[in-house]
Amino acid sequence: MPTHKGPWLLVVDIALPLALFYGLKALGASDLTALVVGVVPGLISSAVSLARTRRTDLLGMAVVISMVASTVVAVMGGDARLLLVRNAWISLPFAGITLWSLRHPQPMTYVVTRALFARRAAVMDRLWETNARFRDAWKWITVWWGIATIIDGIVRVVVAYTLPISVVPATDPVITVATIVVLQVPTLVLLRRSGTWHLVFAPRRPTVG
Repeated sequence: MPTHKGPWLLVVDIALPLALFYGLKALGASDLTALVVGVVPGLISSAVSLARTRRTDLLGMAVVISMVASTVVAVMGGDARLLLVRNAWISLPFAGITLWSLRHPQPMTYVVTRALFARRAAVMDRLWETNARFRDAWKWITVWWGIATIIDGIVRVVVAYTLPISVVPATDPVITVATIVVLQVPTLVLLRRSGTWHLVFAPRRPTVG
């Protein structure tokens, strides 16, 4: 995704919010207060990322809007669980957009991957124009990504409203990592079956002479 932040993701978006939440809870803060404070590092990180790239990043904007909106709604409603489902506010619309992109010439997963691997864009474009199996692979990858993201959103809502509030924040990174890992399976399998994986993602061999 265009908003990937490398190793800082582990610290700013995962470790720091968890540390703030459980630290404030240990000091006697309410669930809602601890969750609101825990949102701040991720909000700042996403805003800084958008400012640095200096380009329109719809996913990054969705993350920021989701954080702000869920925080406002949770504070106004006084319900901490409304803040716990904020990532589902991203997953479910993202799933809908992903599946809707199948109506367009190039599905979203292909477009996003092409942007992330800009150095391989020319290879991907050539394969898209000349290889029907390559095009079909990306369409099916998009279908699976859409389905998996829907499941991700549903799981987040169920977890947020069934487990104790103090447990839910710790499950969020687990769900995120699990979803990311699961999504690699159809991508890897379908591109390998199309015979194009090595053409796009295999390391370049240095030329001699």
